[in-house]
Amino acid sequence: MKPSDVFRKRNLSKINFEYEELIGRDLSDSNMKGVNLKNRDIHNADLSCTDLSGADLSGAILFSVKMRGADLQGADLSNSKMWDAELYGADMRCANISGADLFYADLRSVDLSGANLRGVNLRHTNLEGAVLESTNFEGANYDNHTLDTISDGAKMELKKNGNLW
Repeated sequence: MKPSDVFRKRNLSKINFEYEELIGRDLSDSNMKGVNLKNRDIHNADLSCTDLSGADLSGAILFSVKMRGADLQGADLSNSKMWDAELYGADMRCANISGADLFYADLRSVDLSGANLRGVNLRHTNLEGAVLESTNFEGANYDNHTLDTISDGAKMELKKNGNLW
């Protein structure tokens, strides 16, 4: 086992990560339900297929993080930095993503039903196939690239409530 794999496929829901280095770590397929990763730098980590439901990732640095198929239901991702994050197929229902920076994020096939995307940066974000029912886009910044990736109904909602960059 490589040192970077020590957290892979583990139950980490009761772990205190306060003093643990998480940059570039493989945390995939793990149970991290409800963990506190507030304001942590976790860039380049692999959290694919990890249960992060109810977790606090507010203010976290998540540059180039892999979260493919992750369970982020009800997670707090407010004010996080998710540049170039891979969230393909993640479950982000009812997540608080307000104020987050999703520049170049891959949100294809993500379920964002009931999610709070108030004031997010969606520039160059790919939302192709994403479920956007009851999603709050108030004050979200977007560009034409992002508009080209979403359904007509969501496009109208984003134009109505967001700001074209």
